[in-house]
Amino acid sequence: MAVSTGIEKLDEILDGGFQENRTVLVTGPPGAGKSTLAMNFLQAGLENDEHCTYISTEQTPDELRDTFEPFSFDLTDESLTVLSLHARPGSGTDQYDQGTIVETYGADRTDDDIDRHLLRTLEGGDEIDDHSIDFTPANLREFFRFNISGDRVVVDSISGLRSVSENEQTYRRFLLDLIQLINDHHDATALFTAESSRPNTNGMQTGQFSVDELTQYNLHGVIRLQRNRLRGTDRRLLEILKMRGVAYDDRTFELVFGDEGIRILPENRTFSSTLRVTNHISTGIDGLDTLLGGGILSGESAVVQHDGKAEVGGILYVILSNILKENRSIALLPRINSQPLFLQSVFERLGTPMDDLLDDDRLFVFDHHGVWDDHQNIFKSAEDESGIKSAMTTIHDRSRSQGVVLSLDTNTLRHMLGEETTRQVRSWLQSSVVTPTDAIIDIHNPALLQDELAAFHVDLASQLLETWMNDTGLQYVQLHKSPTGDTGAVRLIEYLDKPPYVRVVT
Repeated sequence: MAVSTGIEKLDEILDGGFQENRTVLVTGPPGAGKSTLAMNFLQAGLENDEHCTYISTEQTPDELRDTFEPFSFDLTDESLTVLSLHARPGSGTDQYDQGTIVETYGADRTDDDIDRHLLRTLEGGDEIDDHSIDFTPANLREFFRFNISGDRVVVDSISGLRSVSENEQTYRRFLLDLIQLINDHHDATALFTAESSRPNTNGMQTGQFSVDELTQYNLHGVIRLQRNRLRGTDRRLLEILKMRGVAYDDRTFELVFGDEGIRILPENRTFSSTLRVTNHISTGIDGLDTLLGGGILSGESAVVQHDGKAEVGGILYVILSNILKENRSIALLPRINSQPLFLQSVFERLGTPMDDLLDDDRLFVFDHHGVWDDHQNIFKSAEDESGIKSAMTTIHDRSRSQGVVLSLDTNTLRHMLGEETTRQVRSWLQSSVVTPTDAIIDIHNPALLQDELAAFHVDLASQLLETWMNDTGLQYVQLHKSPTGDTGAVRLIEYLDKPPYVRVVT
């Protein structure tokens, strides 16, 4: 069962919210929004008539009041208990108009060098319970056992509890016991915060955890907050690093503060579907269509960039084969090193025999090396601007389908025509040839093109996909530009031995 985070967009990112009776860690530098996000989480519980506990290990109640004063959080709710547990000398108690505050004050070290803290508990009336204990993990476990209650618990932050432990192993054991106590003994959903402190190259704080990886493994989820400088302004960012059993959105979002706490932006990364008129041509690859918001945009152009290592030809021919099955035609300018026998074999295995497609005026090929057999739909003389334009006019006249998808290898086109003529031909194709039922797919390796030519194609396109292979041999695809789909999302590409042969993992 999902528990609302109190932030509508974060609930959407997490497919409903946090998992009930589990613990999530929010890490980030000072001022990133950890405490505010935690209070949003508790406020949602209070509005749902749940009992909530807020444990601060670094701020007194007065400091907490100051922290949350700009927001509309109801700190006087009688269902909210605030525990202030901090190692500062002093004494005294405090209480809101309603509700309960428990303060823990640090006393000076004893002659035996044992930290002792005075726990003063005010339970909503005049009765005050004072007692002094050794500030040890064992005693704090008992303190938490008897003082934590409710459906939601926040510990802000667990970095402030490090002083109770003699070493990392003791600290880790204490945190694991605390997680088990909250989730299993009290059946509560918990949110922990932790500081990150290592500065990045901009002088801001990065999301380096102050909690070791072994402890993170025992947490149900990890959310990272960051502060980055963007053109002279301080931006706060949120990213989900881990959330067990949840199909979460792994993209980076920006967070801003408002009267009700935290807002997460953007609401959408593409233009509202109610304000646009778009038709898609399905790629036949479900995960890729989902990433693109339906497929390749009809009447527009899409750019596919690759790093020279990622498999591109196989994916392209699977897409083209699926498009052919939808009663469309294909005009193909293949890569320089593509051989007819290879393409013939691929199309045959995909269930779209190449010879039949040529005879049926469904497939048209630009033969820039003269290696293809003669056929009226193999264009051998299209090696200059006039040849390309003449061939495209012929293709549209002969095509018997619902539209033509033109697949162009931009590196090959530049090799044939040169950079300036390539720009002229592409502009002409987009403005004078492509109909509302057509589409253009430009494929290129940016490293082999001049920056101006690569940028020209990106600017001309309505959609931009990038695919690359990392050092471990895994291939990914990212949508950089599109009026539809999950712009910015990165997806893994998986190859299969049977149809659909390619899968984009969502």
